[in-house]
Amino acid sequence: MELFKMAKNAMSIRNKLGEVDKKLRAEIIDVEYKNVKIQVNAKNEFLNLNLPDSLLKENKSKIEKVILSAFIEACKRAQTIMAKEAKNLTNIMKISER
Repeated sequence: MELFKMAKNAMSIRNKLGEVDKKLRAEIIDVEYKNVKIQVNAKNEFLNLNLPDSLLKENKSKIEKVILSAFIEACKRAQTIMAKEAKNLTNIMKISER
């Protein structure tokens, strides 16, 4: 009987993971840093990048720094959301084990 309960819990967790994955993919994060616009989803998948014409007139080093900073900010926001979802999932798993 215990094995059946474990299998049932495993299936439940698998379903929850699928739901979380869909939720993270659907959550879009827009970041603007010094007029550079980046769009990512909460799975840290980059969806769009928009550079202003004014930035393209700068030197290569400055362009790289601004773009990198924008990507870092986008990653931080996505990681915050992923961590929150992971914590929620962990709490659900603890409840279902009881």
